[in-house]
Amino acid sequence: MIILALIPWFLEAYDSELYFFASPYIINTLKISQSYIGITASVFAIGIAVFSMVGGYLFDKISPKYVIVSAVGLFTIFTILTGYVSNGIELVIYRFLVGVGVGIFQPATAAFAGDLLNTTRALRIGANSVAFGIGLFVAPYVISPFLPNFSLPFLISGIMSIISLALFFYFVPVNYREEVRERIDLRKIINLNTIILSIIILSFGIALFAFLGYYSDYLLYGLNLSKSEATIIASMNGLGELAFLLPIALLSDKVSRKISLISSSMILTLASIGLFIGYTGYLQMVLLTIAWGAGYGGLIVSVISFSQDIVPDEVVGSVTGFMFLTFNIGAIFGAPLMGLLIQSYGFEKAGLLAIALPSFIALLLAVIIRHKNGKKD
Repeated sequence: MIILALIPWFLEAYDSELYFFASPYIINTLKISQSYIGITASVFAIGIAVFSMVGGYLFDKISPKYVIVSAVGLFTIFTILTGYVSNGIELVIYRFLVGVGVGIFQPATAAFAGDLLNTTRALRIGANSVAFGIGLFVAPYVISPFLPNFSLPFLISGIMSIISLALFFYFVPVNYREEVRERIDLRKIINLNTIILSIIILSFGIALFAFLGYYSDYLLYGLNLSKSEATIIASMNGLGELAFLLPIALLSDKVSRKISLISSSMILTLASIGLFIGYTGYLQMVLLTIAWGAGYGGLIVSVISFSQDIVPDEVVGSVTGFMFLTFNIGAIFGAPLMGLLIQSYGFEKAGLLAIALPSFIALLLAVIIRHKNGKKD
């Protein structure tokens, strides 16, 4: 069941990186403004944000099987249609509805993984993020040979989604463990730590979508790298998450949620500064992008597992949804903010303000949060 729950995270990352890497070519093909990169990133995040609480709440109320299958089905339809878009309005609608599907299955699959065995909660949630990292790593290599054409890679995404949907529907039982679903009191998800965690992940949402929305533009047009160089560097983001996330998850489970959260935030902050102080060499850009991926993967796992630890079991799905809601509220503003700052200050200063600064805010908040040792009080 854990393996099947990983696939939607791979598909989400594959689709996201596919779109963000191809977006300069998509807007050129459609002959629409570059502002659509920021607009579509925002509506994608709005779709996720609005429906994150829905996905988490439905997890607590009904079988995850039905929630995840329905959400992946919606995602499948509109990731395929993204590859066959014909105008800017369609593009905005399709990316919003892809976000709706992600918004529902993202908290549901994270809660599903963490709920199966909470003594290794971060490791199981971390496995989801490893799948996410694989998707980020693979996507640039899949789409790069086809550019400026982009239809087939999105069709591949849809076909993989259909296979995922069928496997999950066939193998995952309606009730995966014996339990009595209690009446849900959403007030139980609010305490000082969950509020701090929500601000941390909101700040990170701004940084992540500022990064994803314009990193390929930065590499291609800010640093004037070749398409092959930009492809390799961009893919290192996923490699960093893939290589380092499970050690960070083990640190979270076996030592301290707080230490893993601080470590991830610090790596993210330092890597963000390094990436946007100008071109320091090809190898340095590769290593810094790997570090960035390691930091953001670890931060998500640390926040989600931390939040699940500090609430009652009957609202694990709801608090996961709440964290993804606040994360995606930040994500709504990340890409447009980066776009505006690029117009005013250029890529380097924009990266420091929209990516490094929110990461540093997350680090400061991680320092003040109450310690958790990875076990529920």
